[in-house]
Amino acid sequence: MPGFNELKSIGKILQEAGKIEQYKQILEIREKLLEMQEEIEGLKKENKELRDRFAVSEDLEYENNVYWVEKNESNKDGPFCSRCWDADKKLIRMHPAGNSAFGECPNCKTSVQIDPGWRPRPMKTNRRDSYI
Repeated sequence: MPGFNELKSIGKILQEAGKIEQYKQILEIREKLLEMQEEIEGLKKENKELRDRFAVSEDLEYENNVYWVEKNESNKDGPFCSRCWDADKKLIRMHPAGNSAFGECPNCKTSVQIDPGWRPRPMKTNRRDSYI
């Protein structure tokens, strides 16, 4: 199958020879090839994104209301928003929400308690209550 440059050369020869109908056909074919090439590139990109998501999903571990990507037995990356992954398959890193035991997704604004062992500390006061 001729490439784009060959079609351009053929079109130029047909145009110079006065073969306008054939020249128009070459232009139409060239346009369709460009559209097909763009579609193929889009499909390649989509295929790569799907393969990447699939690879990530194999390493995801759900723990304490968030996802973690297990790098190896002693190392994991995260936390990542469970809502964004479950709904949209987007791996969005949670940000600390004022306290390291809590995280908030910058994308969907979901807030979760990441550390289930965290408990608020009792408030200390400096005054003495006297009930005499």
